[in-house]
Amino acid sequence: MPLLSWVNTTRRIFQNKLLRFLLRRRVSSSDHVASIEKLQTLIGYRFRSEALLKHALTHKSAIDQEDTKGLLSNERLEFLGDAVLNCLVTEHLYLHHPEKSEGQLSKIKSLVVSRKILGDVACTIDLGHYLIFGISEEKSGGRDRASTMSNAFEAIIGAVYLDGGLEHVKVFLEKFLFKRIPEFLQDERNVNYKSKILELSQRDGFGMPKYTTIEAIGPDHAKKFRVQIEIAGIPCGEGCGTNKKNAQQLAAQQAVEQYNKVYITTRCKGEIDNELVSN
Repeated sequence: MPLLSWVNTTRRIFQNKLLRFLLRRRVSSSDHVASIEKLQTLIGYRFRSEALLKHALTHKSAIDQEDTKGLLSNERLEFLGDAVLNCLVTEHLYLHHPEKSEGQLSKIKSLVVSRKILGDVACTIDLGHYLIFGISEEKSGGRDRASTMSNAFEAIIGAVYLDGGLEHVKVFLEKFLFKRIPEFLQDERNVNYKSKILELSQRDGFGMPKYTTIEAIGPDHAKKFRVQIEIAGIPCGEGCGTNKKNAQQLAAQQAVEQYNKVYITTRCKGEIDNELVSN
């Protein structure tokens, strides 16, 4: 099916579904139109097909139950936007950082397209304010959820790509993402300490660090985890967090900050010597 025909068909189907949704939620069409108009002004791009933009803003919680595949939610546009984003971020880094190796570019790209960064960028334009949610998702804090915001940001990219092409997506990304890359790289909170300690450990022949959850306390909805990191069997740091991933990151940060190859090597030799003596 030609793209224009597909867009027109999608527009008609989606507009009918959206109207039924707004009536159920008692949201006036005029309020929604004003919201869409404001968002277009904010992002600096005017859609030829506003149905695409509305589609990009529709969370899966807002669609009818009979749409079991979620075709009317923004998930397919998110899928497309993710691919477009990765392509354009790769191109931008390649052209603007000729001094960096493939490995260095890959690390920067991983940070730039991460859920954390995209969620942060989406929040700076208050994207959550414009999303269309089901009642339960909205009550549970969907508008402030980083993963939801980052997914919606990618869906917007997909919608702009279909509506206006790559060049308009580039302008959009330059405005909201590309110009902030130096800021992201300088922010200590964005350092991937797990990757950093892995590099140090493998560089010095110690292999992969081992993470062990040594404590998990509190109720399920507010659990705290304490994780220990070992390098070559030697404890090198601990971290506490609300999930294992955060705790591991904090343990890795401590290990990076106090990393000492001589200390680890000496401890390893000491343990071997003790084992020989005991035998």
